[in-house]
Amino acid sequence: MWLLSAAVGLILVFTGDGKGKTTAALGLILRAVGHGYRVVLAHLLKTLIYRGEYVGEYLAIKRFLNDYVEVYSLDPNAHLTPRDVLNKALERARAVKPFLLVLDEVNNAVNDGLLMVDEVISGIKSLPQEVNVVLTGRNAPREFLEIADLITVMEPVRHYFDRGIVGVRGLEW
Repeated sequence: MWLLSAAVGLILVFTGDGKGKTTAALGLILRAVGHGYRVVLAHLLKTLIYRGEYVGEYLAIKRFLNDYVEVYSLDPNAHLTPRDVLNKALERARAVKPFLLVLDEVNNAVNDGLLMVDEVISGIKSLPQEVNVVLTGRNAPREFLEIADLITVMEPVRHYFDRGIVGVRGLEW
């Protein structure tokens, strides 16, 4: 078994129909920052505001982790596309060589035809070798699974959405 104390450029995929993909990625961000590592987080299909408020993860990052985590997301006022957000995050990751780059909802962006598999993979391959990459979202493309070092599939067993409970502040946003 190898015990590494530095980044090795791993690719982690969190996919499936269950809740917890972005939450798992946020947990990795917290863990990385705890060790003093830098992180770039790109929300490819989400804005930072839900129901007129900033989402909880953004508020926590700005309040406690701002020196370590850079966040890129869709901004309706700036008319950014998922491709714009991806390119900004990749460019920044190439420049600062963070320990972790999270491409949140990238799987969905590919499935929705907003990004191409090849552009995401070539972007990942353009990163410095030490950058670890997390890919989240339902229905991870086969090509992402083929290059992944870790694949976790979130499987729904029971969800409070089924009882009509939606958008719980602090749990969903």
